[in-house]
Amino acid sequence: MSKQDDAPENTLGYTASSAIAYSRFRMYQVDESDLEKAPLFSFPMLDGVMNKAINVGIDEPATQVNFEEFLPGHDISWAMFHDELHYVTSGECEVTYHLAPMMTITGTVVAKPGCIYLLPRGAHIKWKVLGDKPFRHLCICIPNPGYPVALADSVRRAEGGQ
Repeated sequence: MSKQDDAPENTLGYTASSAIAYSRFRMYQVDESDLEKAPLFSFPMLDGVMNKAINVGIDEPATQVNFEEFLPGHDISWAMFHDELHYVTSGECEVTYHLAPMMTITGTVVAKPGCIYLLPRGAHIKWKVLGDKPFRHLCICIPNPGYPVALADSVRRAEGGQ
């Protein structure tokens, strides 16, 4: 660890690097109407698979948090390049996973409201929505992958936007 001559010293005897990007405190009150107003869009690389997603105003270096909706009849397969936590708010979904590095550790679970699960980096995941209701979940990406997701209406209004 190096110390710049003009930088204040912390209690450990070194200065925080300017290369470290610090996140700000952020909070979101889950609002189902944010997803109801969001437009459908095609899931990347999966032709015809539609979903909804909005950013909840937590879009910081440490994490990006999106509120997502997967629709019945549209199975989604994805390879994780970062860690993600999902907190289920409504609907049910069968989640099948294959874990890195060799994809020999596998399993299938049913995620329901109140469940939280970790999608580790390197895993291959498949979601199958159960029933006729959309599967809604908060998607907590670590670190922030920079997904181009629109800001939730409730957050935009709270921040003084239109």
